[in-house]
Amino acid sequence: MTGGRALSPSISLRAKVIGRFAGDAMLRNSLAIMATSVVTSLFGYVFWLIVARRSSAQVSGAGAAVTSALQAAALFAAVGAAAAMIEWLPRSRSDLDWRRRLTVGVLVAVAGGIVGGALIVAVLGHALGTLPALRTPVGGALFCLGTVFFAVGTVYDYAAVAERSGSLMLGRNALFTAARIPLVLLPWLLPGTGDQILTAWTVAGGLSLLVGLAGFRRSTYGRSLRPVFHGLAACLREMRTSLLGQHLITIAAMLASYLLPIIVVARTSAADNAYFYATWMLGAVFFMISPAVSTSLFAAGADDPGAIAAAAKRSALIIAGLLVLPMAVYLLGGRLLLSLFGAAYPQQGHALLVLLTLSAIPDAVTNIAVAVLRATNRLRSALWLNTSMLLASVVASWILLPRLGIVAVGVAWVGAQTAGALWVLVYWRRLTTGASA
Repeated sequence: MTGGRALSPSISLRAKVIGRFAGDAMLRNSLAIMATSVVTSLFGYVFWLIVARRSSAQVSGAGAAVTSALQAAALFAAVGAAAAMIEWLPRSRSDLDWRRRLTVGVLVAVAGGIVGGALIVAVLGHALGTLPALRTPVGGALFCLGTVFFAVGTVYDYAAVAERSGSLMLGRNALFTAARIPLVLLPWLLPGTGDQILTAWTVAGGLSLLVGLAGFRRSTYGRSLRPVFHGLAACLREMRTSLLGQHLITIAAMLASYLLPIIVVARTSAADNAYFYATWMLGAVFFMISPAVSTSLFAAGADDPGAIAAAAKRSALIIAGLLVLPMAVYLLGGRLLLSLFGAAYPQQGHALLVLLTLSAIPDAVTNIAVAVLRATNRLRSALWLNTSMLLASVVASWILLPRLGIVAVGVAWVGAQTAGALWVLVYWRRLTTGASA
């Protein structure tokens, strides 16, 4: 028996929770990743609110289209290399091996960023004229540089996650999204570019990358980021053979978010895209919940494929519980939320917001199905499902936009997700028993 006073139940419980958090690297990493999504979304809302209040709808819409194109180019450049970091880095046999694999990821991201950025500038800036800001040499250079910054930053983020240092990912992304706000308010920053929004994104991306690199060694117990160029060919072959399927599945799942703003500009106007983009950002909360839970389902199913059916049902219940409140808020208070962007936004975007809110239900069904297919190594079926919904939403939006305005995107999105969900329900038993789909 000790002479000290016994801890109260509340203090004892708090100590247990803190102790478990401090000793659970996976839990800390998961919370940091989730916090990254929340923080970047919040700063993103603030950034576009400021742009909407200080700029015309024409300027805001054009800037949204350019930054969407930048993110799409970086997605193509980095998603495979970034995912490879989580798979390869923990398997490294030495520090030299670890640095070599990280070097491969960075080089792939840089090369892909340059090529992807140059293609966007050539096609959408010059050939089609969809993004006029990219026609000037300065605008094109800023776009390519921003694409490279975004792609390389993504690779380092995932390297930090692989090293159980997700807080570094959180810090870098918080700096990137926060720094854009004061930068976009500086009218003298690189004058003559024709796009202050693009300038803010590119400069903030570079600053966040420098800060992230400076903190990497300290946050990963002395890991050196000095590149290693010997033996890169073998690592590239390993990337190509092991990650191509997951790479394509991820692209098919994410690409619509980046393509749709560009399509809205091309088929209607930059002003319409301002209304669309603000509404789409509000609806993005539904595109974070079910993918996050489905990612956990993917991990659980890969670990125990025999329990995939039960895990899928639990995931559906969790998603349903998380969706109830935001869906109710959006359906009842959607006009009020849109009014934060300006007086015209509720009238222009409310119908679209309602459709995006309702799409959360079939979207959850298809996300669960894709996770089941990935966990049971049926990558072709997962790729077919995601690609079919992507093509359906993009093609239908292109056709309907001139007639219906931005609500056409909501109609196309709900239709594509509902068709995918119906396919999932018809083949649900086969999906969850491991039979070929």
